Amino acid sequence: MRQYELFDDDEFSEALSREINDDFGEETSDTYHEPSDWTIITALERVLTQAKDSKLSDEFWRACSNPLAYLTRVLGLSNIQVVFLAIMVETGTSMTWRDFGKYLRCSRLSIMTHSDELEGLVEKRWVELQQSREFGERTEGFTLAKGVIAALRHNKTFVPEKIDGMDIQAFIDKVEHHIEKNLNDHNAEFEDDELWLVKLCKANPQLPLCHEVLRFDYDIHIQSLILLMVFDYAQWADSPNEGLQMSAIDHLYPDDFDTDCMKSDLRDGSHILIREGYIEHKCDDGVANNEQYTLTRKFKEELLKGYKPSRSKCTNVRKPQDLKNYQGIKAKEMFYNPTEQAQIERLTSLLSQENLPGVQERLASKGMRKGFACLFFGGPGTGKTETVLQIARQTGRDIMQIDIASMRDKYVGESEKNIKGVFIRYRELCRHCEVMPILFFNEADAIFSRRTTIGDRNASVEKMDNAMQNIILQEMEELDGILIATTNLTSNLDDAFERRFLFKVEFQKPGEEVKAKLWRSMLDNDLTDDEVHQLAVRYDFSGGQIENIARKCTIDFILYGQEPTFSTIEEFCKHESIKTRDKRPKVPIGFQ
Repeated sequence: MRQYELFDDDEFSEALSREINDDFGEETSDTYHEPSDWTIITALERVLTQAKDSKLSDEFWRACSNPLAYLTRVLGLSNIQVVFLAIMVETGTSMTWRDFGKYLRCSRLSIMTHSDELEGLVEKRWVELQQSREFGERTEGFTLAKGVIAALRHNKTFVPEKIDGMDIQAFIDKVEHHIEKNLNDHNAEFEDDELWLVKLCKANPQLPLCHEVLRFDYDIHIQSLILLMVFDYAQWADSPNEGLQMSAIDHLYPDDFDTDCMKSDLRDGSHILIREGYIEHKCDDGVANNEQYTLTRKFKEELLKGYKPSRSKCTNVRKPQDLKNYQGIKAKEMFYNPTEQAQIERLTSLLSQENLPGVQERLASKGMRKGFACLFFGGPGTGKTETVLQIARQTGRDIMQIDIASMRDKYVGESEKNIKGVFIRYRELCRHCEVMPILFFNEADAIFSRRTTIGDRNASVEKMDNAMQNIILQEMEELDGILIATTNLTSNLDDAFERRFLFKVEFQKPGEEVKAKLWRSMLDNDLTDDEVHQLAVRYDFSGGQIENIARKCTIDFILYGQEPTFSTIEEFCKHESIKTRDKRPKVPIGFQ
């Protein structure tokens, strides 16, 4: 550390300035000197070192004259903008006026005299304006735009992304991408998004949509709400899920007097956007839903002209969890009785990608229904479900499989809504998939059963079941796709359903020849042809029962390392059919 003699104030300041300049390798004269090894980062570091607690004094400006001259030339910023930039790079957090003052040891008011310079960084889009709340008070903060630090680290000046001169498609695509990204970011604040959305509109005033948004410059919540409605339309256009929920509005907007009034006005229909025909309550089966809102047709036609919605959320609807990809279906050799074999081959050929479009076009030209509803019926284990899977695999069609039990709901009207939603989702799939999928109702006995007369059972249950069945009948009448239903029972099948199934394939228990093929294909051990024939003749099993025995044989081999003998297989066969008889005398209910 250097030792100093006693100086008066002027001599001390001069000595200190000389020491600083010596440390930075800078000349004490006013001649600008720019070392060849300087980078943006090293120059910012020189400025930052002197800025801490400097009060932006004259000594500070003199000491930093050379790095400031370098940075203003390279970055195209003013001296004080460079100082603000250096501080924000160093802190890495949002800075308020008070934060800048603390760093420089200046009053907040003295820092605010440079507000034009800091706002200039916002206009250049090097810095983004943020608003937050502390103890109920809204505070204004500044943070570096994304990409600034990366550019400086690579010794390059930051070039903001171009956001002006957009057409309506590019504008809404950008809005959708930005909001969707920030909705999934727990650190993002919607108040910051509001400022960004308005900035984007100001950059594109030539668009009718932006022109209308900017009309409401007195209330940023109205401006952002319009664009949130556009965001919802972009993702869900013309789908059953289109419509911004009040729950989403509650989540995004803070609880204060202004937003509480906005929500109240939306619910009772007095909000200015409803009064002026921008948005409306969503209509559900003829009833206005004051908890969900959609853009009006007039808004879409006039302000979104030329825009094609991405329907990005409809992608999720088009590929729900119950959609089975045909590529994941394992190939399996199937054995049928001759009659069934011919029917299945004919149906598979019809549903192939080569034949179906032409057949449907021909039917439509004759004014006939284009849809194909097929019923596979027969005893359990006869291959109905597996046949649907194999047809899907061979024709390259995904399967939308419906869980019948999940359709029923204890709340009034929900079951009907669930079954209606199935067909709405299926139509979405048909519209957007390259290959039409199969709508598959497995074990559909309950839902396709004969409609009941009110009073036979619980009236509310009967009413619900009948309403669900009426919806299905209507949807089958208007079906343009492929529906396959399987059932073990046909005695209780409603006549109206039977008429709507174009193809009805009965799966009977396999004959002796088919059973022999099943035994041979499922058992890998060395059974003789005579033993296979004996099994086929002796046991009236379905394909599912034969598969059960084959699995038992495999388990025995894994456990004991030996192939089961013919006698072991016969023992498995004897235990496959469970026929229990309760020989106790029947007594009246209540006395058993």
